Amino acid sequence: MKRCSATELLDKAPDNGFPADYLFSRLKGRRARLVSDWDALAASPSPLEQLPKGHFQMTLGDRTAEAIWRALLFEYGWVYHQMNQQLRKTFSPFFLYAELRTMIICLRYLRELKKDMVRQILMASILSDDIKKILRESNDALTAAQEIEETFYCLSERFAGIAEIMRTEGLKGFEQILVEHYLSFVVNAGTDPILRSFFRRLIDARNMLALAKLLRIGTTADHRFISGGMVSTARINDILISRNKQAADKLLFELAGEMISALDLRRIEPGLYRSISRWLKRERSAVTGIGTALDYLWRCSIDVLNLSVLFYGQHLAKDALAAELVR
Repeated sequence: MKRCSATELLDKAPDNGFPADYLFSRLKGRRARLVSDWDALAASPSPLEQLPKGHFQMTLGDRTAEAIWRALLFEYGWVYHQMNQQLRKTFSPFFLYAELRTMIICLRYLRELKKDMVRQILMASILSDDIKKILRESNDALTAAQEIEETFYCLSERFAGIAEIMRTEGLKGFEQILVEHYLSFVVNAGTDPILRSFFRRLIDARNMLALAKLLRIGTTADHRFISGGMVSTARINDILISRNKQAADKLLFELAGEMISALDLRRIEPGLYRSISRWLKRERSAVTGIGTALDYLWRCSIDVLNLSVLFYGQHLAKDALAAELVR
């Protein structure tokens, strides 16, 4: 089978020919509209109603979990269509990674027989017409997963067999294997060095979270950690097999730059994501252009993550809610 790139699985929009510096300048302005004080927002009686003026989430009137995600897709779509062809090629691994969640949401709606919701979410998507057609026209989630497997096989043979996971482990298992295979693929696919480093850090974060959960439940069973991160899977496996909490704490400190217990699951993900944010801030300052755009796209995703926490945690105590926010 002929191999393809991430670019070919995204929308084939015309190249408007905007200079890269034009986009980078606009992103700096849009970045000022993102949330700067999460503590103040979390303390508000109605956080989703108190977003900064011009925040991308304000483009949609309803305040639901799905609307939060669709607003992010619209913002990513805006950035994507402002990019020239070369920038789209550079950032296509990131945009396709983001759209994996869109596919999973659509599969969930197919499973629930809500095709109208599939069409609605795809309106904001920059997936290719072929993938959108699969998601719109499939009669069930398993059939769609099989066609997604066939489509992603053009990226890499590593996607072979992922639809069987849908049959045996359900949608959650399919999502996990799809994302893990994609991350392993993208760090070895000639990706731009800054984006490659970003994806390697995402792999480390997912592996660390998996390790912490396994240590928490007290298992030493074999686990398939994702290859390609900054930290070797051999080191992580050694920690799991020995159940060495001190070694896990040390690794977490190396990754997050903060003293967090490897058993404190609530604080691990925010700590790891803060570390990625700090790294991107340095890249934004040191490398003009690519670092600026990637930092903006990441910051938008963090805003959505935090807004989702606020949405689902409306009835939690304020201190418990604050612990799960990425600042």
